[in-house]
Amino acid sequence: MSLDSRFEPLPSELRRRRLLAESEAQFGVVWRDDCPPEVGRKIVALLLHLTNKSWMVYKTADDHRLVSSERGINEFSTEDTLKGKGNDSDRLDALAAVVYSFASLSVTDNEEVEDGWNHSYSPPRYDLDTFIETVNDILLGARIEWHYTDGHFTQRGNSVLYADVVKPASILLDSDPKFAKASSGFQAAITRLSENKPDVAITDAASAVQEFFRALGVTGNSISDQLNAAQKAKVITAYDRSLLKPFTDWVNSDRSEKGNAHHHREGDVSKSDAWLAVHVAGALMVRLSNQEPRDIIAAREKRDAEVAAAAAKAEQDRIAKEAELAAASQVPFNDVWNTPSSYNDETPF
Repeated sequence: MSLDSRFEPLPSELRRRRLLAESEAQFGVVWRDDCPPEVGRKIVALLLHLTNKSWMVYKTADDHRLVSSERGINEFSTEDTLKGKGNDSDRLDALAAVVYSFASLSVTDNEEVEDGWNHSYSPPRYDLDTFIETVNDILLGARIEWHYTDGHFTQRGNSVLYADVVKPASILLDSDPKFAKASSGFQAAITRLSENKPDVAITDAASAVQEFFRALGVTGNSISDQLNAAQKAKVITAYDRSLLKPFTDWVNSDRSEKGNAHHHREGDVSKSDAWLAVHVAGALMVRLSNQEPRDIIAAREKRDAEVAAAAAKAEQDRIAKEAELAAASQVPFNDVWNTPSSYNDETPF
C-alpha cells in the first residue's frame, strides 16, 4: 500500500522536514505528546477528500470524546478543535476520536448519502487505508509520539522496539559528538519514513551503522568488512562478531536489494521493510556501544534533570539579584527629611 500521491508533501513541507532533520542531527529527535493546529487542519482537509460523510465522522467523534476523554466534556466541537480552537492536548483527543470514528464507520455505516440537486443517493464512502496511512505519515512528520496501528491509538514509546531500540539509539548517537554522522544518518532514516521514502530510509539506516563503525575507528567497504575489522582491532570479541554477523549481513543485503541505489517499482519497498532496517540498525549500534538501553535512557534523563535544575537555579538567582538591586535603588520616604543641611539645627517653619 502506497501513500496517495494527492497528498505528497509540497515544497514548504519538504523544507520544514529538511530543517527538522538538520536540527535532529544536532540535538536528537524530540517527540511531542499533543497535536498542534497545523496538524489538525491537515486532518480536516483530508476528511473532505476521503469520505462523503465527514459530518458523520465529526458527530461520532464528538460522542466518542464525551464518553472516553479525561474530562468527559467538549469545550469545542471536534471539527472546530481540529481547526485551531482549544488547546493542543484536546486536539490530540479530537484527532484520535476522528480516526476511531472513521475506522468504525467504514465498517458499520450503510446509510446512503444524498447527492446534489437531483436527489439521487450514493453509498457511503470511507477510504480507510489511505486515510490511516496518511494520518500516520502526518503524525510522524510532526514528530507526534502517537500513531494508529492494529485498531488502536498508541504511543510509539509503548512499542517494545521503539522503547528498547529506536529511542536508546537516538539518545546514544546524540550524546557524543563523535557519533554526529551516525546520528545524522539515523535521524534521516526516520525523516525519510515520514516522507514515504522507505528505500531511502533503508540506505540511510545502513549508512548510520557504517558511520558508527567509523566513529569507533573501524574502516571497511561494507558493514560486514567493518565487523571483521572490529574484531581484529579488538573493538568487539569473537563472540560479538558471531552474534552480530547475521544482523550485519541482513543490513547489507537489505540495502543492496531495497536501498535507493537500485530502481524499484512503486510498492516494491514497503514501510515495514524500512522500519525493520531502522530497528536492526539501532539495535546494532546500541549493542556495539556495550551499554544497556535502560542505562542510556537513564543517563539522558539524569542529564536533562540536572540541566533543568541548573536553569531553575540560575533563574532564581537572577530574580533575587534583580530584587536586591531594586531595593538598593529605592530611597526611603523619611530620608528626604533627614538629608544633611546647614539648617539641620533650625526649625524650617
